Amino acid sequence: MQFSSPITYFIEDGKNVAGFDSGDRELAELALAAWSRESGGRLKFVAASQASTATVRIRWISAADGLYGEMQRTTVNGKPGAIVNVSPSVEGLGEPIATMASKDRMLRDSIVYLTCVHETGHALGLQHTRNFEDIMYSFAYGGDIAEYFSRYRRNIKTRADIGKFSGLSPGDVAVLKTLF
Repeated sequence: MQFSSPITYFIEDGKNVAGFDSGDRELAELALAAWSRESGGRLKFVAASQASTATVRIRWISAADGLYGEMQRTTVNGKPGAIVNVSPSVEGLGEPIATMASKDRMLRDSIVYLTCVHETGHALGLQHTRNFEDIMYSFAYGGDIAEYFSRYRRNIKTRADIGKFSGLSPGDVAVLKTLF
């Protein structure tokens, strides 16, 4: 999918979704900022005043929906758009990651952030890869889920560090630059 920049976005309120934290909105905004930064500024995101006019809409979903993250294509005013669904509850990831994240708030925030980055990547047109280093990696190919998120977690000491480490691999950035 090719969007013209700037891309409008809307982040829904998740206060009625299990596991949601008021800081999750910032994690979603940091994910959008990461894509913009890694694109060399070719991508710009601008907040929309309402969900119905946003090209990209980020929704918080319940782990009971059976998904941790998902992107759905949609149409907004006759143009392509996307709905990015993210569960803020790490319990849906199973063990051992759920227990690890319950004891380490930064790991929990890393997981929510990286899920926002991954699903937004789909909204931008990136596909799954087999490369475990990529943010667009698919666990359908196997791999250690706990290690995938923990390796990012090891890069951050404070929540502010999330804005410094995009989570994108050089391979992700190369694909992004071919799209934008």
